[in-house]
Amino acid sequence: MGKIIDLSYLNEISGGDQGFIREMLELFVNSTATEAPLFKELLDKGDYAGIGHLAHKMKAPIQMLGANNLFLLIRDLELFGKEASHTDKIPGMVEEVNNQVNLACEEINQILAGTME
Repeated sequence: MGKIIDLSYLNEISGGDQGFIREMLELFVNSTATEAPLFKELLDKGDYAGIGHLAHKMKAPIQMLGANNLFLLIRDLELFGKEASHTDKIPGMVEEVNNQVNLACEEINQILAGTME
């Protein structure tokens, strides 16, 4: 596994409840991850405020997964979007967010298919 995610926090808050962890992982794949492609649409429209809002919405689920590098990236994307600052960096950040979300989903699918079944 590429180790985008770290389930330590989910294990801690759930007391190791595998059902809860599975539910949180499935929720990420089925909702949060499906929103990541919207960044590209917002970027194409020049809707930096929308990018900031979407990044804010995705921050907590990403943090719960222990995806620290992705969390730092999404936090900066939120700030840059809301301020419409560093607009030259936003396209690359959007691409990297999408790449990391896809990798996180691959990891989650491996976890769901293997160790937690």
